[in-house]
Amino acid sequence: MPVTHKKRVTQLIFTLLLLGLLLARGQGIGASPPRQQQIIHTVQAGETLFLIAERYGTTVEAIVAANGLSDPDLIFVGQQLVIPQGETVEVLLPVVVQPGDTLPILASRYNTTVQAIAERNHLLHPALIRTGQTLTIPTFSPVPDRSLVHVVQAGDTSLRIAWRYGVDFWTLAQVNELQNPAILPAGQCLRIPLTGATEELPPPFHTLQITPQPVAQGQTLVIKVHTLRPAEVSGTFAGQTLSFARQQENVYWALVGVNALANPGPYELSLSASDAVGSVATATERVTVVAGEFEVQYIYLSPEVSVLLDPELVRDERLLVAEVMGRFTPSPAWTGLFRVPLQGEINITSPFGGRRSYNDGPIASYHGGIDFGADEGTPVYAAATGRVALAEPLQVRGKAVILDHGMGVYTGYWHLSGIAVQAGQTVLAGDLIGYVGSTGLSTAPHLHWELRVNNVQVDPWQWTQQPIP
Repeated sequence: MPVTHKKRVTQLIFTLLLLGLLLARGQGIGASPPRQQQIIHTVQAGETLFLIAERYGTTVEAIVAANGLSDPDLIFVGQQLVIPQGETVEVLLPVVVQPGDTLPILASRYNTTVQAIAERNHLLHPALIRTGQTLTIPTFSPVPDRSLVHVVQAGDTSLRIAWRYGVDFWTLAQVNELQNPAILPAGQCLRIPLTGATEELPPPFHTLQITPQPVAQGQTLVIKVHTLRPAEVSGTFAGQTLSFARQQENVYWALVGVNALANPGPYELSLSASDAVGSVATATERVTVVAGEFEVQYIYLSPEVSVLLDPELVRDERLLVAEVMGRFTPSPAWTGLFRVPLQGEINITSPFGGRRSYNDGPIASYHGGIDFGADEGTPVYAAATGRVALAEPLQVRGKAVILDHGMGVYTGYWHLSGIAVQAGQTVLAGDLIGYVGSTGLSTAPHLHWELRVNNVQVDPWQWTQQPIP
């Protein structure tokens, strides 16, 4: 090959490599993620720049500079202000690769870069990812003001997510610019506007999240309080005293068990917060309880079993169980979803909340758990990590095990044929705790699985479908 031709080929290759590098940077492949973020705040009645700056953890001077304000005292209701934010926090999301996904597509979807994904997952060749592979995606976008982020799970739909958080379906689609709301790939991040958040919260409060809103009878309500600074948070709801745990910096959460017989309608959530600098504030929010969908169940018992319905016997055992499940352990022992306590094919013979009549008597009670039909001797496993609070025979509930999972959350396993644990023992999710039976007030072998929050019986199935908190 002539020397001149070789030189031209070399120059062409160099030019193509340089062009490819420039294009890669333009697409964010080699660029660092943006570290400065802005949010827009609409001025409300009674607000000052000082209050706005305190709410967002910035300064009056920074807001003045970002908006070119000539007089910090002259702001008006409805005015939109750019709120400058500092360094964003890296959030790591586990994402399952879907058919058609590529690293550039994932980088664009999660506001990150191909380089960041490749480095985080030690990918030798970024082009070689496969469907079903789980990648850790580093994102750098802060949670938008007055909203939270939901990571789409397998089986999620737009309607189900909207219902879970109590937001309008079309609002959810519009906020997230969903061109086709019917298609939600697992791992996608959705912004959830906080329709249940209080519009005006005094310091040290920042925002309040209430989910689900509205809440159905027999469901578990999650209360999350975001504060401007570290604070002590407390509250009450429908006669329950709420105990808050710290989830992360300046974020505190508590649980409410909504009684399956609670009258539908509005209820008041009362909160208070105090911090080390002397700020003390109270806030109230209305939470709507709606009727659940429960069937009526007619139970017929033999004369031998019917003696266990003796009111005094039922009352004494109910008080014993309530005393055990009413003790409060401040730290949560569980993470993620609760497991169904049986393995293999699941047969629900009686769902939670069914209104019950015994031997054609009045409909005066409801089913406080879920019944699973299974052969006698079928292994029963712990639904989540916890401590054995009770493991002994009871007259109505038969051989029973109660697990304390912390934060006022307990699970109960009734009518066992055998018990495989002892009181005080710590068990992990999935550990063997007993065997299906038909002891106590039972007409056939089955497992009655119960879950209580603050000593209120709630639907355990919600905990197998929705991570709480």
